[in-house]
Amino acid sequence: MKNKNRDSFWPSYVDIMTTLFAVMLILFAVSFARFKNKERQMALLLDDYNDIISVYSKVGELDKTKFFDYDSLYLKHSFTVSIAYQEKQYDITNRLQLDAVSKVDADKKRDSVALAGDMIASTILDLEKENSSKNIKFLIVVEGQSSKIKYGLGEDEWHNNETLSYLRAYHLKKFWMEKSKKLSRLLSEQNRNCEMVIVGSGEEGVPRYSYPEPDSNNGTKAEWKKWIDVEQKNQRFLINIVPVIGNIDMTKAKIEKIRNER
Repeated sequence: MKNKNRDSFWPSYVDIMTTLFAVMLILFAVSFARFKNKERQMALLLDDYNDIISVYSKVGELDKTKFFDYDSLYLKHSFTVSIAYQEKQYDITNRLQLDAVSKVDADKKRDSVALAGDMIASTILDLEKENSSKNIKFLIVVEGQSSKIKYGLGEDEWHNNETLSYLRAYHLKKFWMEKSKKLSRLLSEQNRNCEMVIVGSGEEGVPRYSYPEPDSNNGTKAEWKKWIDVEQKNQRFLINIVPVIGNIDMTKAKIEKIRNER
């Protein structure tokens, strides 16, 4: 009787172990398939991530030049060429402060501005060559700023520093389109993945140079001169090259397709 029970035990044990092995094999196969599927999804996202990193690295090279500087607090690239306008003026072609002093010096200043436009265009063109993803486009944001020196006495809604800062940015773009052949060609060609956006932040944009404004009644001439000198530095431009991730749904669709291939 004992021998009979012992003989019936071993086939049952073998069947149980075989079944457990089969279950483990199936679980391993399913887990491995899911892992490979997830790996392919991550590879897709990694390609887009690498493209974004390459874009920011390339844009960062602008700040190694004499034309641009990066503000890590506000994440903006400031145009370091000092541009001071005549009072209430916005046309860079003939209304800089230097135009009233020396036309030669004013033209040298404009030449530097034109070179900066060429540099921006070269950066975009290099990015387009290096960027393997068609999913990234570029915005060149030109932000005009103004000083707090009052413009107009409230006679209408157009005479204010917000409008003035926009007009300065607009005329900077117009100047670049006329003087920078690279940038003009870049923005004029059809089907380019690049666009220039003009904005004016008036007295509120950041970063800004600041100096305490003197009291309107008790401020000395020296204090007012210092304040004006500092505020005139805010007659400047901030330039940002912004990568825009387009076709997000397409990326999701590709991931969903991979999931359905399981």
